[in-house]
Amino acid sequence: MSKNQSAAVEEAPRAGDRGARFPRVFVARHCKTSWNLERRIQGRTDIPLCEEGIAEAKANCALLRGLPIDRIFASPLARSRQTAQIYGEALGVPVEVWPEWIELNMGEWEGHTHADLSAREPAEYDRWLADPSQVSLLPIGGEDLGSARKRVVEALCSLEGRPERGVLLVLHKYIRALLHCAVFDLPLSCFAGEIVESTIPSELPSSLLRSLCR
Repeated sequence: MSKNQSAAVEEAPRAGDRGARFPRVFVARHCKTSWNLERRIQGRTDIPLCEEGIAEAKANCALLRGLPIDRIFASPLARSRQTAQIYGEALGVPVEVWPEWIELNMGEWEGHTHADLSAREPAEYDRWLADPSQVSLLPIGGEDLGSARKRVVEALCSLEGRPERGVLLVLHKYIRALLHCAVFDLPLSCFAGEIVESTIPSELPSSLLRSLCR
């Protein structure tokens, strides 16, 4: 199999040997889009990487080569898939798209800037950031946070028993923060503190994965 073939996007089975070890799990935010640069909320709006984001992903490949990554998982949204494909081609590893990793549906807030929403009265977006458990997204056509947490935790736990040494999850800003709160057993009042702008990968501790998924 050629390098390009091995990096092709795949839809593969996810069955794991329950009770077996986890591969090392690295997480990284996707690289930049034009809406990131404009500080617009993207949610499920499918915005591709901009030129700056493509260059950022290519530069990040040097950091990834030192990690034991045998497979990359991405969201169906273009910004995650494109980032993952750049990484997969550089590392010569396969990329899988899982719908469970898709970003939170932010409903009517999508397309608006943080400044626009913060200036509204009442500033529900600021309240949501401070503690998403206190502000439901359902009235604005968004996603139930409990359902989102369930889908990402189940996807994470399904990695148990996989044969790879390590895997990389290319995630979105809010879904990554929600996953971090679940893994580190943090209340949602810590949600904003788990939002990162960096696209550099970090590793989830294996002991916490086992605890979350037991």
